[in-house]
Amino acid sequence: MNRMLVLAAVFAVVLAITAVSVVLLYTTGKGVAPLDKGAFVYARANDLLKKGDQDGAINAMVAVVSNYSDSPVSEKAYRDLVTLYAKKGDTAKSRYYTGRLLRDFPDVKDADSLRGEMQKFGVETLFSPQITEESMQYVVKKGDTLYAIARRFNTTVDLIKKVNKLQSDNLAIGQKLKIVVAKFSILVEKSRNMLTLMKDGEPFKTYVVSTGTDGSTPVGVFKVEEKMVKPVWYKTNAKIPPDSEEYELGTRWMGISIKGYGIHGTKDESTIGQQVTAGCVRMKNSDVEELFEIVPGGTEVTIVD
Repeated sequence: MNRMLVLAAVFAVVLAITAVSVVLLYTTGKGVAPLDKGAFVYARANDLLKKGDQDGAINAMVAVVSNYSDSPVSEKAYRDLVTLYAKKGDTAKSRYYTGRLLRDFPDVKDADSLRGEMQKFGVETLFSPQITEESMQYVVKKGDTLYAIARRFNTTVDLIKKVNKLQSDNLAIGQKLKIVVAKFSILVEKSRNMLTLMKDGEPFKTYVVSTGTDGSTPVGVFKVEEKMVKPVWYKTNAKIPPDSEEYELGTRWMGISIKGYGIHGTKDESTIGQQVTAGCVRMKNSDVEELFEIVPGGTEVTIVD
């Protein structure tokens, strides 16, 4: 019995010494592994998640990426924040933390995929009723029309209707609307067959396009001068209606400030990504419809080799 008591006492002393040694190792910096405070906070975040405290977990993960960016768990915390905010429907925050992840970890293997996700979150945020730094809330006044509001804020009727889920053009006095106030522009790179939608001077979304054979797409700075849905196509003095087999403009046309050239859809999307047009910029119909909704008349279009 006495022997057992002695062994227990020795064991307790060993444990105490070990605990003190561990503390000293961490606090003096003389240990083989420094204390990773970020890992402790991240573990706390996961405990909160298991308990159903999503907001608490998010706050803890924000603390990890903000205060312990050098921690090995920082990348995981970024990815978890992207997922958690997406589940909450806050695509603006998901986009923000995807951008920070790419900035702090530029060499991750799935960087291209993350950039695609970032663009997707950006478009979802733009089209959602969520007010962000690129938008404002507007209260409808007497005499307001969608056209007048769109013109005042240099946006489109289509975009106002889409983000506010309006089924008609009718407005009510006092009605609250999300209005996108960001400035958009378009960059076309002929050598890459790539069109980039720019928002406030920064790349927002890229689209694969087709450009002209033998460099026939003009180079320069232009503006969107006309926007039309399935217009009649005039080809070598012939009028070709949208329901004709010969019609090649797709579902949307955006003419630019050089006669005969524009950005439009196509009936043959297998040609996208090639230099095969007579000089226009050709897009998938779903892509040109999205672009058509976003950019107003007068939008700057820069085309480079």
